[in-house]
Amino acid sequence: MEDGKCGIHEYSGITEPKIEVMMKTLKEHNIAVSGNNPWVIDPNQHGIKLKAEWDGNSVLRVIVTDKSFYVPCSKIWDEIDPLLKKI
Repeated sequence: MEDGKCGIHEYSGITEPKIEVMMKTLKEHNIAVSGNNPWVIDPNQHGIKLKAEWDGNSVLRVIVTDKSFYVPCSKIWDEIDPLLKKI
């Protein structure tokens, strides 16, 4: 997986049921998700686009593939990290 615009963040302990909850939650919040591992995620905010890839066991990797120039990477990860750690 490439580094994207903001590096790669890895989350461990992510099981298939957790992936299912994550996908359901994204769709409930009208966040566009396409693909099937890897997933392309478009939250429709500030040009941000994400790619998520699960190793089929326990590790989910997320990268930022696109974003507006004025959005710092730290702000994006400050939103994503706590959410994924709660799953």
